[in-house]
Amino acid sequence: MNQFKTIAALAVLAAFGFGCGTKQVETTEVPKAVPTAAPVKQNPSSHYTVVNHDTLWGIAGKSDIYSDNFQWPLIFKANRDSIQDPDLIFPKQDFLIQKGLADEDVSHARQLASKTPKFVPHSKPRETLPLDYF
Repeated sequence: MNQFKTIAALAVLAAFGFGCGTKQVETTEVPKAVPTAAPVKQNPSSHYTVVNHDTLWGIAGKSDIYSDNFQWPLIFKANRDSIQDPDLIFPKQDFLIQKGLADEDVSHARQLASKTPKFVPHSKPRETLPLDYF
């Protein structure tokens, strides 16, 4: 009888072990992410208020503007309605500073800045600018 109990116990253990190995585990499906349209990238912009002794060259070179003095024509172009002559800007003028511009625009602005003749002091806006900045 002892032998019968031992064999029965082994059979139960074998069945238990076999059953554990084949037991299916329930899984919960994670919902798939639904692709959304990429947001439209807009050119960020900011503003800069002119202070005494500012120049477009100096403003463009500021680290929070372009960090590149040669990009001053970008400021001139973006604010053409309030700047008649890029050599004559005045305290309290508020300029739009466009960021994230195309490489071609930046390259063109740098070329224009490098071709601009040396500053000659004047107090009235020039009727004709030395270059076509637009």
